[in-house]
Amino acid sequence: MKRSRTLFICVLAALSLSAQAQSGRMLNRNDQELSWSYIERIRAGQNIPTTVQSLSAEEAAYYGLIPSQRPAPEAESKPFLSPRALIQPFALGWSGLESSQWKDDDSRRVQDFPLLTRLSLAEPILMIGVSFGWDSLYATSQIDFTSDSQLKYADESGLLGFWQPDEYLSWVTFPTLAYMSWSSNWTTVSAGRLQTGIGLGQSNLFLNGQAPWYDHIQFSWWTDSFRFFSLWGTSSSQLSAREWAVQSWMEDTEGNNKSWGWDTENNHDASSQAVAAVKMFTYHRLEFTPFSRLGLGVSEMQMIGGKNPELMNMLPLVYWHNTYTPGTTNVMAMADIWSVPFAGLLLWMEFVMDDSKSASESGESKPNCWAWEAGTSWVLPLTNPRWRFTVNLEYSHADKWTYNRWQPYLTMYQRQVLTGGWDGLDIPLGHPEGGDVDQIGLRFVAMTRNGKKIEASYTWISKGPVYLGRIEEIQVQGETRYIPVYYDYDSWTSEGELDRLLGNTRKHSHVIALSLVWPVGKNWSLKGDVDYRLILNAAHVKGRVDHELVWKAGAARYFGK
Repeated sequence: MKRSRTLFICVLAALSLSAQAQSGRMLNRNDQELSWSYIERIRAGQNIPTTVQSLSAEEAAYYGLIPSQRPAPEAESKPFLSPRALIQPFALGWSGLESSQWKDDDSRRVQDFPLLTRLSLAEPILMIGVSFGWDSLYATSQIDFTSDSQLKYADESGLLGFWQPDEYLSWVTFPTLAYMSWSSNWTTVSAGRLQTGIGLGQSNLFLNGQAPWYDHIQFSWWTDSFRFFSLWGTSSSQLSAREWAVQSWMEDTEGNNKSWGWDTENNHDASSQAVAAVKMFTYHRLEFTPFSRLGLGVSEMQMIGGKNPELMNMLPLVYWHNTYTPGTTNVMAMADIWSVPFAGLLLWMEFVMDDSKSASESGESKPNCWAWEAGTSWVLPLTNPRWRFTVNLEYSHADKWTYNRWQPYLTMYQRQVLTGGWDGLDIPLGHPEGGDVDQIGLRFVAMTRNGKKIEASYTWISKGPVYLGRIEEIQVQGETRYIPVYYDYDSWTSEGELDRLLGNTRKHSHVIALSLVWPVGKNWSLKGDVDYRLILNAAHVKGRVDHELVWKAGAARYFGK
């Protein structure tokens, strides 16, 4: 027994100390390592190689963003196994939280994604994990404890800290990272739970980079001039009783017969009356770099819900999938451009089309559902050898009904179920605020290569009263009906009900945010965040003013990082 134990320890030591070829390790635009490299490229007058926010170490090395992760030719590549852990003493305080997104309704707290991002810590409270692989293969998994669930439980004001384990250990969701990836020779395939996004701004229109993670498979192929990216992701299929009443079937206007659901005009498939508990999404993107300082991209996104996906839904190069499966799929398309016209300045523009109304369609048809964004990032021409300074400005807009749909399974959000399964967090796949929004953000960032970062920002948000997935309960001839709040709400209720329900009061938020990341020694990192919001017409009540404050402080200790 003693000899076997000694042999096992020696094998582990050999694995850990061998040349660690980590070409399959996935990086994210938000990582300090990649952020620094992007800034250096812009500073040197070179364009960003891609607007997809996750890429492998192999691809990053191909573009010269990081050193090659492969061992030297004379070194022998061997399997590796690297355990790691993290503990973060923290404190988190909040006051004046808006109790609801709209008047007289507090049920939407768990679906307020911007509030989730403010109450979540950047690192887990506790984490233990392991990474392993060999040559082009990289895998990692962890068990961690986060503060995400407090979105549901937090009162208007409160304080949470490491000295209250009975509180935060009962609110946890986990894990936040677990994937396996292979990358070699211009190709990457990655599967599991990890963060990604599409877009160069903070408020991405097409694939939300602020989401803590997506459960998905992604594929990338790249050359000097072309890059293809495809993603197959999943959302929890959990539905509330109200959502199930809308997703499954409905009665006709006389209250007698079952119909084919809400999209009867476009749904020509009777098989869609049998609802499968499935909600998933796919993305296809082609990027082209005709000149060294110019990048172009075209993308399609497909939502699949209420049916088991067919092969045509999964094919990587087939576009406009809802042509083949109306009533159970929903699609968006995006075209974008980004450029570094001269050293130190990055410019980008994006246009997203959810639905478009043609001239031949009637006034009762779906309206235009578009979104667009324009932004710039300027690397200040300062000569400090250790620090880099950037100023970022962006404007984004999403039309009133963009990302929305009658059926919950086709509305463009992913649901992440909280521990216990009673509630789910609805995270928009597009703009973090959902649709019906205008937003302007100004952000200053100072950072060093070794991880120090100071960030200050001001954001103005004008949010209309339309939210993703809203369903109203009404009484019709003494019977309860659930009606999705969409452009045709009046056709299921009565004339003028939509205007009376929503009103026209927009909520205006003035957001001032500060954040700090400061490594101390080799294994410690101090973190702090302050987010203050002056909200005018809070909950879309004209004249109501709210003051919200959320602050976070932590000291993360890494083991085996």
